Amino acid sequence: MTPIKIAIIEDDEWIRENLAKQIRQTPGFTCLHVCPDGEKALEMIPRQFPDVVLVDINLPKMNGIECVRRLKQLAPRMQILMLTVYEDSDKIFQSLLAGANEYIMKPFDKEIVEAKFQEVGLI
Repeated sequence: MTPIKIAIIEDDEWIRENLAKQIRQTPGFTCLHVCPDGEKALEMIPRQFPDVVLVDINLPKMNGIECVRRLKQLAPRMQILMLTVYEDSDKIFQSLLAGANEYIMKPFDKEIVEAKFQEVGLI
């Protein structure tokens, strides 16, 4: 089976690197891109499109919602999961309107991420 290719867009270095490490250590998944902001993601992702993008909702400069909107214009079928500490239903709703497929509340663990992947039909 071909591994699920994942990109991470997260400004918190600790979260970003630990999530990338978990993905790399999980059979069936590969981490293509690890980006600290939306601008870097929009530069990197078109070089090799992932199957799934994990996007922090609260990124510096360009926020995660705008990043999702632009990513969906580039690859409409790409699955996007928002990472958020916010229980702000408006931000979550705006993320879904921009094209996010699902959201995950931080903090999260490997089992939660895998369950969300199952919900959107990736595993």
